[in-house]
Parts: sequence; structure tokens; C-alpha cells
Amino acid sequence: MLALVIEGFAMLDERARAADLYPLARELINTGAVVLWPVSRLTQTVAGVAAAAAHEWKAAEDHFQTALRQAESFPNRLEQTEIHRFHAMMLIDRTAGGDREKAQTLLREALETYTSIGMPRHRELTQALLDQTLADSRAI
Repeated sequence: MLALVIEGFAMLDERARAADLYPLARELINTGAVVLWPVSRLTQTVAGVAAAAAHEWKAAEDHFQTALRQAESFPNRLEQTEIHRFHAMMLIDRTAGGDREKAQTLLREALETYTSIGMPRHRELTQALLDQTLADSRAI
């Protein structure tokens, strides 16, 4: 349930509530758990989302990188795509130099996969994020 709650808060823009759960996400990783069933979500992905919500940028980057390596090694194409989308969301929030461009790249990759595997709602969410980053780029 922890994974679903963290992801739900993040998607509902309740990031402060997701951030409050980051210590529990770290505890989950420390148990040795790698994948949560039946949601098939990597614990590192969950921790990355929670760390990003807490504005713990370095920790979020580390979690997303670890999760991506794990997803590639399984391989788990859907999780790879989800990691790209969540990582892009973190980069959009962080707004450091180069973050917007990297987020756009990750979102474009996610759009391709969501389209090819037939996930229209995820594609819509991702397209909206991409459109916003492109509009922000033009406004600068």
C-alpha cells in the first residue's frame, strides 16, 4: 500500500504528504525488498518519488538511477517508462540548469512507450507534462 499511497499523493499534487512518507520508503528499501507485488513497482522507484516530493534531489536522482538499472536488468519495459516519467516530474520541480531539456527527453521516450504498449491515459498525462515544459521553455 505504501507504494500506491506515495504515487497517489504525487500524482494528486499532494507532494508534501508524499514527502512525509519518504522515511518509510527508505525503511522499505532497507528490508531488502526490490519489487512490490501485485503492483509490480520497484521500491527504488517509490523512494525516488517520495524523495523528489521531499525536495531531496540527490537522493531522488540516486533512487531513480538505481531503479532504472534494476528495471533494465529484469527487463521491465513498463517500469522503465514509469521511472522516466517520475524522474521527469522531479526535474521539472527542481528546475536546475539543463533539467527542463532532460525532462523533455525522458517524457518523449515515455510517450513512445506508452503509445506502443497501448496506455492512452498515461500517454495523456505524459503529453500534458511535455506540453507544459515546452511552453515554459518558450516563455523564457
